[in-house]
Amino acid sequence: MNIFLIFDKNQNCTTGIYIYKELKRLNHNVKVFNHEEVRSNLSPYLDLILAIDYGAHYIFDVDFHPKAIWLIYTHLTFNCDKVMAETFDIIFVVQKKDYEKLKGKFSHVYWLPLAGDMDYHGKRKAIIKYDIAFVGKLGRGARKILLTELMNRYPNSFIGEAPCDQIGEIYSSSKIVVNYSLKNDVNMRVFEAAISGSLLITNQVYNNGLEELFEIGNEIVLYDGTLDDLIRKINYYLKHDAERNRIAENAFQKAINFHTYLHRVKLILEKVEQSKNLILCYCASKNVKVLRRKLKLNELILYLREAIDLIVSKIKETWLRLRWSSIENIYNSLL
Repeated sequence: MNIFLIFDKNQNCTTGIYIYKELKRLNHNVKVFNHEEVRSNLSPYLDLILAIDYGAHYIFDVDFHPKAIWLIYTHLTFNCDKVMAETFDIIFVVQKKDYEKLKGKFSHVYWLPLAGDMDYHGKRKAIIKYDIAFVGKLGRGARKILLTELMNRYPNSFIGEAPCDQIGEIYSSSKIVVNYSLKNDVNMRVFEAAISGSLLITNQVYNNGLEELFEIGNEIVLYDGTLDDLIRKINYYLKHDAERNRIAENAFQKAINFHTYLHRVKLILEKVEQSKNLILCYCASKNVKVLRRKLKLNELILYLREAIDLIVSKIKETWLRLRWSSIENIYNSLL
């Protein structure tokens, strides 16, 4: 197939890179563009336009079919993504709860979770260096407090940012990978940890498909979102090597057999093939001006919500620091 792939070429760690790599592995002819470059490069030999969500929002009024998009950040920007999706024929959605919201609105919409990449995240023959690991930004609010506390309690750990081509090495060198999803999302770290061969301990995600992807207790371990429960789980599995390694190996086998980006690419192409003759083509005349206004309004609302969230998270962060500091002082006074 001749495929135009849309993503931000300037980002080193992005899902688009993994998809590009797997499409090339399947011997497809792939050219990468940003969304503004597509119209001037259209060809009569083109078979598919596939956009990989990279956080930007746009109205894709290009009169070509089939065109598909994989929405990745709906847990953060659902209303903007919903408007953007109106100009695509086929929609794939990472978060199951958001797929459920969209499936009544669009004819060709599918749940497609994230995955792991063996080249970037895969299991290495590495010497164990760390008790726990978390690769990513500390974020803010409760997540920042929790990760900072873990750094203090477990000095033999890797918690922080790293280049994407080092994730597999870091996780493979760790006994446990800790995760904290921001908005009840099944995020990339779930799959990166599983495919690295290390034990994943992640916070509970509700009604979003996690239990359909991995067997809780047998392939991954959950904690209730609190620091106390997380520490209990970490300490338990640090002491029980055989149990930890068994669960981690189960997750690794599940990941390599069901949750790689090659699996995701094959499903995308399968659904495109099934849907392409049923698509009611989007017309370029479909009130693009109205869609652009809707998108601008939703982006403004998103901006205001993010500003409020930032203030709330700062207040929560301060409150949690004071609370945990008080508990620690009481504990130390009893020693």
